[in-house]
Amino acid sequence: MPHGSEAASRSSETGPRRSRFSPLEYRDPAPAPWLIHALGTLNRLAILPWLLKLRRFDLPAADRARLAAAVNPGTVAFLGPNHPEFLTDWMVDKELSRRLSPLMAHWASYEIVNASPLARSFWLANNLIANVPAGGGKAYSVAWALRGHGVLLHPEGTATWQAGRVAPLLPGIVDMARDAAARLRSARDGRPVWLVPVVWRMVFLGDARRGLARDLGVIERGVGLASGRRLPVPERFATLMRGLLALQCERLGLGVPAPGPDVDYFAAQASAMAALARDLATRYGTGDPDLTRTQFQLRKAMRERAATDPEGVRRDRARLAELQRLASLDPALYDRPELEQERIAEVLKRTRSSLLTRGLVHSLHNTLPIAAGPRVVHVRAAEPIPVAAPSVTTASEDEARLGLLAELRSRLQATLDRLAAELEPDVAGHRLSNPLHRG
Repeated sequence: MPHGSEAASRSSETGPRRSRFSPLEYRDPAPAPWLIHALGTLNRLAILPWLLKLRRFDLPAADRARLAAAVNPGTVAFLGPNHPEFLTDWMVDKELSRRLSPLMAHWASYEIVNASPLARSFWLANNLIANVPAGGGKAYSVAWALRGHGVLLHPEGTATWQAGRVAPLLPGIVDMARDAAARLRSARDGRPVWLVPVVWRMVFLGDARRGLARDLGVIERGVGLASGRRLPVPERFATLMRGLLALQCERLGLGVPAPGPDVDYFAAQASAMAALARDLATRYGTGDPDLTRTQFQLRKAMRERAATDPEGVRRDRARLAELQRLASLDPALYDRPELEQERIAEVLKRTRSSLLTRGLVHSLHNTLPIAAGPRVVHVRAAEPIPVAAPSVTTASEDEARLGLLAELRSRLQATLDRLAAELEPDVAGHRLSNPLHRG
């Protein structure tokens, strides 16, 4: 190894050394139109119909026209779709942008965009913006939207695996739209700025019980529960959920009675959630009533505590993960006499990604979650929301910001509810009984 003047001499001859690659380094995208167009074609012809089993992309003419009026060179548009699935949503994003504005920018997790130097080059060429903390993604988004191509990001922040409900939204999309409006006002540019609510819902083309049984078997084996292959899918699903709750309560030492067939599952689940919340509160204090905000508070507190109590923090992280898993099985959505097979499928995907995270097979599945059967994606667009430039930083402007975010969520949920009513005839014939429901 060279030392002293020798090292300095070599450095001057070869130029400065490159810094070590870091996934937390932000770089602006460098879109390559030829690559974007090629991948759009590949997605439409192969990835959507075969890998993700989306055999049809249903976008009615009225919704297509509404989107085209909001996303074009004469507008500044920020599209905010719901986020019911991982990966599938990205490919639906891609097809939507292929039809509307091929060079549209898209946000994605920095862990994926910056997975490696090669991956970063590929994703930046596809105009993906990495959500690096304190990075330049917002500035790039505003500049790109001002060029008329549009920017798409999922304001729920992460895949929810819940097709019927819009989770609380993060404010970034509203902040960027308001920044764009302010820049237009300063430049005396009269183009409108739009928040564009978009929703979609995936529906199986037929009976998906064979695929659901396959997914049930994977989870049973993965967590060490007895196989329920002799049971019909509804009973097997209920048995799995009860078994998982009992297993997790024992593993985490919650002291909650196991929910057998004669015990109200959702009452037992509520008891387990209360025990988890109490246990975490003894170490971190009472959290925000909203679990989404609580989890961010707890994760920050756990990072600070990890240096002095690594083993305790490891247990606390497992408790928080279980609290999130149980909260997602909300009785408001799942405690009913019958469940659509799509709802059972989303619970299984969410469960697998929460509990089965080790090993190459599970890692691949959680990255490329394959549906239980062929499906159709139904895409709808609500009326866009006009965004005005903020005047001054006052309480009224803060209210305006929060009001835009609330209006975006309201339009997303209302459009999703109308879509559910529209699709009722398609899903009614394949509903399954729900043994977890106690009436």
